[in-house]
Amino acid sequence: MVTQEKIRSENLTWINIENPHLETLEALQQQFGFHDLDLEDCLSRTESPKIEEYPNYVFIVFHFPLKKVKDNHIVVEPLNVFLGNNFFITVSNGRLKRLEEFFETMKKKLRQKRSVFQKGSGFLLYTLINELFEIYDPHINHLSRSIREIEEDIFEGKVQKDRLYDIMTVKREIITLKRALLPHSSLLLSLEHLHKRFIDKKLELYFNDIGDKIARNQINLNSMDEIIDTLQSANESLTSHNTNRVMKILTIFSVTMLPLTFLTGLYGMNVVLPLANKENTFIVLSTVMIIILILTLGLFRMKRFL
Repeated sequence: MVTQEKIRSENLTWINIENPHLETLEALQQQFGFHDLDLEDCLSRTESPKIEEYPNYVFIVFHFPLKKVKDNHIVVEPLNVFLGNNFFITVSNGRLKRLEEFFETMKKKLRQKRSVFQKGSGFLLYTLINELFEIYDPHINHLSRSIREIEEDIFEGKVQKDRLYDIMTVKREIITLKRALLPHSSLLLSLEHLHKRFIDKKLELYFNDIGDKIARNQINLNSMDEIIDTLQSANESLTSHNTNRVMKILTIFSVTMLPLTFLTGLYGMNVVLPLANKENTFIVLSTVMIIILILTLGLFRMKRFL
């Protein structure tokens, strides 16, 4: 369902559109002269953040992470922004709750709206994305906790178990976050050097602050990537060690049972064998088998296989 709301001030209008149809965007195109390719980007899924500058507006695509309720994996949701001198248009699929909350705040709190809108569309863009880039923090914190739990389970857990699935899930989410976050660094640099009709020179310091936030998150993600690689190696080593230990036990069991199986099989044949008709044969054979078992285990003990 398409939703379209507006917030107006003396010099600036913010139009927020969710789940747009082609007809909705074409109406905006007739009003503001947007390029056809920008409309296509709004209706399709762009692979990475981008920025396009035109004579009378700038088109920007941001990417923000979102948890899927179905499988609890992180996916990337785009936010499309048309930025002009006196208009600010956001187009999304309606899943960015922080965008909705920020829009409602601007609509209801007139004093806060006035302080933002009177500084122009560039400052509104900064205020919005500064709020939206906070979306990355909970995901990064969650990954940090997951890595800590995996580390404790691998090195301190009483019961050793394979954590490969958990490790690969974390690696997948780190890759998703890095793919979404990294291109924003160059995008912000482009924003800072836009024609001053759209971004006031005074705002460079503000966008630098967002760039620092992105850089910190990049450092955290790179650090977690290295840690999870180390934990994967440790998990593989422990899994291999446990497998070798099980194989060792099974091998010892097989070797110790081999002579006993030989004796029981030998005396199970329908042929005449020494002591076969004696009354104490079972006791003698059982004693011999126990002695062989003790000697075999003693040999393994002496060789430090046990």
